[in-house]
Amino acid sequence: PAHGAGSLCGKSLSKETVSTIGEQKKFNYALQPMPFEQFRDLVTSEQPEAPGYFIYDAIKNRQERPGLESTMKSSLKALSVEEVVKLRDSGAQLVDVREAADFEGAYLAGSINIGLKGKYATWAGSILSHDAPIIVIGDGENEEEAVMRLGRIGFDNAVGYLKDGMEALNDHPDLIRKVSRITAVALAEQVSSKGKPFVLDVRSEKEYGIVHLADGYNIPLTHVRERIAEIPLDRPVVVHCEGGYRSAIACSLLTQAGRTNVSDMVGGIKAWIATKLPTVPEGTMTCGTKVCETVPA
Repeated sequence: PAHGAGSLCGKSLSKETVSTIGEQKKFNYALQPMPFEQFRDLVTSEQPEAPGYFIYDAIKNRQERPGLESTMKSSLKALSVEEVVKLRDSGAQLVDVREAADFEGAYLAGSINIGLKGKYATWAGSILSHDAPIIVIGDGENEEEAVMRLGRIGFDNAVGYLKDGMEALNDHPDLIRKVSRITAVALAEQVSSKGKPFVLDVRSEKEYGIVHLADGYNIPLTHVRERIAEIPLDRPVVVHCEGGYRSAIACSLLTQAGRTNVSDMVGGIKAWIATKLPTVPEGTMTCGTKVCETVPA
């Protein structure tokens, strides 16, 4: 087996690292006796959306390029605040790899939050450009890992990291930004009042179709940038996902684009459900500008 559970290379992937042809013939849902048409429809339906870097990597794999060790040597340059800001203003991407709560408490203006403790490589490859330089902002201990994991997906365009992390900004308060965090209970109170916020659900359409907030508007994370015009400018925006990882990324994309009245719902829809707040159950759901397919019970 080459791709296991958690990979976006297919659906229903097993967590086993060793198997046999006999086991697969017995237990693999796709290898059971069935007509070709049924097999085709079964294995091609409900596949996860491929990250944007898949095609890029396929092209790079056909080319001669530097090895990971060489990339690491050129990518781990300690940069001052002034150097980082200058590169940012010239088009470099700032990726803050700290956890969402730390990022939203204080971050360097213009940064995108993609935490190392989540599906970092998947989302970095989907959100970041492979053409523009990348600067890592970490906690002083995880910058090397962040650069290495970028290199493993073909992103060898990292040019350095912010020396001393956010501590380097102690003398530069004007460069620090924050994202508000809101609990599920507080959001429930807000959506029941006048001037209620726009609730942005950045999970996949499939997740949204299974269960969502009554006031939720679905734009999957990978499409937030291209569909940002659908997000109103004249209302507060509260973003949520399943557990808080993707919503933090989305909040950072919105603030990077100049949106200011943005909040992140702590704990995502899991926290909402755990608090026993109402949701819309399975069925035909409105997904932003289109309608999702009905999800069977």
